[in-house]
Amino acid sequence: MQILRLNLKSLHNEEWFNLFTDFKNEIPIYGGAEKLGVKKLYELLTPLYSKADHLLIVLRKSVYTEAMREADKDRNALFTGMYNVIKASRALPGDDKKDAAKRLFILISDYRKSAINSSYTEESSAIHNFLQDVKGKYAPYITLLQLDTWVNDLKAAEQKFLDCRALRTQEDVEKPTERFADVRKEMDLLYQGIVDSFHVQLLADGLSGDVNIDPEDLKTGIYEEDTPTELRGNVVYNFVVAWNRILKRYADMLAVRAGRRAKDKDTEEEEEPSGPVED
Repeated sequence: MQILRLNLKSLHNEEWFNLFTDFKNEIPIYGGAEKLGVKKLYELLTPLYSKADHLLIVLRKSVYTEAMREADKDRNALFTGMYNVIKASRALPGDDKKDAAKRLFILISDYRKSAINSSYTEESSAIHNFLQDVKGKYAPYITLLQLDTWVNDLKAAEQKFLDCRALRTQEDVEKPTERFADVRKEMDLLYQGIVDSFHVQLLADGLSGDVNIDPEDLKTGIYEEDTPTELRGNVVYNFVVAWNRILKRYADMLAVRAGRRAKDKDTEEEEEPSGPVED
């Protein structure tokens, strides 16, 4: 028996903190950190948990962080809307309009992944470069398809995002110097240390193999008749089985998220135009 591996880095801040809250709540059920043999590491983890709680509250309360998120949604919506309009324009009558739409569709498709599914910085860079292109070499095609309003609205949305980011940067100067990401890294390392300690204890007790036991029995102390006697009094084994049940919930959540991303990626690849347009 080993603790289920989970990519903690894939969890969003709120999800990650909820996981550590579950971990913190589960420890006392099985006698506490000392009885579980992880007292020293757990005592290092506890103050970091409190620090993470405080920093997360600060992040939640950031006015400009929320404004920046909303501005990002607006620019993403405009870019996606423009993508759909250009895509549909390929069916317009007239060879000149079809040619313009085809050229613009290849251009916007090249930028699409970076412009709406990347980090804030990468999205801004992609949108900036896209705007440069549609106001330069591709400007005649934009005018022909009457997309100038879309371009201007996208430019305004991008500027609004940049303004919000600048304000949040100023706000960050006034926040606690310790970054939430740094606390996450420290806690992840301590958690891994606790996990390793549990594995060593299980190995020493000869309980590293797979033995079936109902996690619901572990909290009540009422076991099925076929539960091995040596497991009933082993708090580390009992904790690991119960904790794996909780980790499985987070793992399933990440799997669903990964599945959605893979589906979106497949859809994007199906829509990708093929072949260059000669100038």
